[in-house]
Amino acid sequence: MKNLLIITCLLFGLTSHAQWIAKTSCSKKAAIIANEALESRLNVEPLIALGQAKAALTLDPDCGCAKIIIAGLASANKDWGSRKDKLGSIDRSSLSDEEKAWYDILRASEGQVKEKLNAALAVYPNSPMFNYFSLGEDVNASIAFAEKFPKYASPVLNSITYGYGRGEDVAADYAKAMESGQKSITLHDGPNIYDTMAEIEFELGNYQNALDNQLKAVDFAHAGGSPYLVSAQKYWHYNNKEEIVRTLIEMQNKLQVAITGGDQETALSLMDANNPMYTGDSNLEDFYKFDAAKVMDGANVKWSALELYDFHSQFSPDMSTAVLSFYAKGGYSVDGGEEVAYRTRASSVWTRTNDGWKVIHGNWAPQRGMMGIPVAD
Repeated sequence: MKNLLIITCLLFGLTSHAQWIAKTSCSKKAAIIANEALESRLNVEPLIALGQAKAALTLDPDCGCAKIIIAGLASANKDWGSRKDKLGSIDRSSLSDEEKAWYDILRASEGQVKEKLNAALAVYPNSPMFNYFSLGEDVNASIAFAEKFPKYASPVLNSITYGYGRGEDVAADYAKAMESGQKSITLHDGPNIYDTMAEIEFELGNYQNALDNQLKAVDFAHAGGSPYLVSAQKYWHYNNKEEIVRTLIEMQNKLQVAITGGDQETALSLMDANNPMYTGDSNLEDFYKFDAAKVMDGANVKWSALELYDFHSQFSPDMSTAVLSFYAKGGYSVDGGEEVAYRTRASSVWTRTNDGWKVIHGNWAPQRGMMGIPVAD
């Protein structure tokens, strides 16, 4: 009953898209969903396509179109099985003639694919599906396809968006790139085109536009289930870089206050239990893993002042790792002895986790002619 309700909702929710394959071996209702699955697949939305194809098979277990789609998807994810095995389980004789031609293309060896595709085009010269399969990577071929098959242009408009956005095969033109993206959305409102537009906006430094588009892609598969979430997080961090740098500087200061003050709880809260911090102190001794016991190593050192200043920040391209470079100055005494003027340069590495930014590395060295911390006993 649950599956039937889902499929009923799916049927009512589908827009009337162009028919990519003229005749299938599916029942009328299953054919509608299988066509949607094919369009999702061509628009590079494999997870959606897989769900739609399985829904079509729930309505009609003999829907060949849906079976071929699932077999073709197998190569996109090893966990979905082998394409060869899935194609081998399909009874070719039960397929429509157009499905048979498609099946033969997928079954062909690498050297025979072109031959099988040309044979299909000879029989179905006006087939949008076989014409689409014959496209090369040149953006101009996609433009020609869009002119010949305007109702079926959503997947090629994705390629055209990239072309104009990056200046590949055509002159770079931001307005045409965004126009192509919007045209694709009009024909097929799916997540991949929003992801594409977000990439182009990001590459042009338009971080807010990139985030806005990526969130629309994420919205098709909410929260942690969306394959588009990682890029959304990346764009959000680029868009809020200044705030993130301020936060990291505050955390670095908080870490040093905790360490010099012997505050184990606060110091460890800024570290990742699954990825421990390794550090090298300004006494230039060996690197070591920092743990709770190390917080108390400097119990005999009393700090009169400690200031971190002149911060510089760098990030990995995906904004998942940050490096802070900075200087420190202050003064300390050991066991009540004479105060030592402290001057060092330092760097730290922070990684973005599900629990926020955590420090995983630190490196300290005395400035030229100055003193770091004392050598441990």
